[in-house]
Amino acid sequence: MIKKANISHVRLLDKGDKRCSMKLVRTWLTMSKPVVTVQQGKLEGAQLKSSLGLSYLAFRGIPFAVPPVGDLRFKDPQPPLPWTGVKDISKEQNYIAPQKEELAPFDIIGDEDCLYLNVYTNSLGQSKPVMFWIHGGAFIVGNSSFCESRPDYLLAKDVVVVSANHRLGAFGFLNLGHRVAPGNFAVKDLIAALEWVKENIANFSGDPDNVTIFGASAGGALVHSLLASPRARGLFHKAILHSGTLYCPWATRGMKNRSAYGFKLASILGKDTTDPVEAVEFLRTVPAKNIVNAQESILSSEEIKASTLVYGVDHDEVAENPVLSQPIEQSLANDANVPVIISYSEHEYIMFLKEKSEKSMAEMNQYLYTHVNNLRSSMRLEDAQVEKLFEMVKDQYFDGKPIIEETLSNFSKLNSLIYFGVPALTMLKDRVRRTTASNYFCVFSYVGNEKTSTDRLVKRQISGASHVDEIAYLLYLPKCKIENPDPPAIGTKDRITLERMTRMWTNFARTGDPTSVKDEYVNVTWKPATSKELCQLKIGDELQLLPLPQDILFSK
Repeated sequence: MIKKANISHVRLLDKGDKRCSMKLVRTWLTMSKPVVTVQQGKLEGAQLKSSLGLSYLAFRGIPFAVPPVGDLRFKDPQPPLPWTGVKDISKEQNYIAPQKEELAPFDIIGDEDCLYLNVYTNSLGQSKPVMFWIHGGAFIVGNSSFCESRPDYLLAKDVVVVSANHRLGAFGFLNLGHRVAPGNFAVKDLIAALEWVKENIANFSGDPDNVTIFGASAGGALVHSLLASPRARGLFHKAILHSGTLYCPWATRGMKNRSAYGFKLASILGKDTTDPVEAVEFLRTVPAKNIVNAQESILSSEEIKASTLVYGVDHDEVAENPVLSQPIEQSLANDANVPVIISYSEHEYIMFLKEKSEKSMAEMNQYLYTHVNNLRSSMRLEDAQVEKLFEMVKDQYFDGKPIIEETLSNFSKLNSLIYFGVPALTMLKDRVRRTTASNYFCVFSYVGNEKTSTDRLVKRQISGASHVDEIAYLLYLPKCKIENPDPPAIGTKDRITLERMTRMWTNFARTGDPTSVKDEYVNVTWKPATSKELCQLKIGDELQLLPLPQDILFSK
């Protein structure tokens, strides 16, 4: 039974693309539930109320590819199948790729049938900018489900928010240097999701010609991979990278060993072979939970302490349909000429400082050279330069003495720069030299009262803005809001920060200029960096536009 309510007609104009031929899209609300027609069929969503008290429409769990199971494990995503009737996705759909929980009891959760996305919009009418969220999690954990991140804060600024899953771990990144396992399946998942957005988002009042991709940590590195991939051209028009680029040592350091890691995974699970075809055929027979369990045994303790990751984005020339056919360095030098925001937090490393015992201090001192040496790639250093840099670091940060509890904050700041800040600046300098699009740079230094992902994982050992703390002011994070489900109260510093972040980020999504609209919250002009003037916005208790030093590693 259909109630007479909110019937709207949306015209899609022919732009030379046959799928955009003139047609009439009919959208209606059935019993207060929105129904939207997409390429594969009709979808019934839900009308929800945000934590800010605003109503919005949610379509959670839309398939954008065939489930990558059975023979489709370790294969490119395949187009989603059509359905008949109305697919009811009004209930919360928690699709999660196979992974191990980050907190005790560290259960294995998720399912390979995980290639779904969510669309959130305030209304079905006027065309709105689209913000496409890519979650982080070291390429092995995380998801974009409603239970993990909600769009409450961004929707208040009238944008359409999309969040998409991708395959994780071996399922998303297995690279054996052969076309049967060339890596980058997760990147192809995201491209498939963006293709779905291009085809269908207008039916949700999203503008397919104004899509901003944004992601944090590994999600930021995946945003960078999409910037670099010719296959993703035209699917997005702006990009925001939070605390993650492909210049980060953790994103690329394990690249030369990825094939060895893949064969080691097969060996751990019972198949000793150096034949890629044989290894893949065997791994397709192994239960997903066994693969997830085995992944944590691949790296040595030394590799873990050196911030190496088993999985990540790779050069995939050997693939039948490569997304990064050139070596990564060449791909990055030819990335998309679109506006970007590059961001990192002042004390990213707080998340990775689990405790400050004598044993942990001894390990910090033992691996200090390894950390400094991880700058070799992003700073293009030779051996002698690394040695000189190491001596300078010891003097500048620790007065030539061993790291102790009193200098732990300096250790955090140093590693925050090594693993996030310097790579971010490397990306900025490269882009302002080559591109004509606007490149904005910022450092997040605000320390507030909102619980963030860091607080779920560790007890903070020092004060500061930790890894991806700012995401708690852009997205409503249910797992961080258990103790206090309400948003920051109006007038508090936390609410001011939330308003600043969401205003600037949605301004950028709308116009490409984060401070295009000024108000009591956004009271500065954030200028893009240029080769002649490197500048940064510092997001702390106040907004400050500051000169960006050529060498942030040794700036005061």
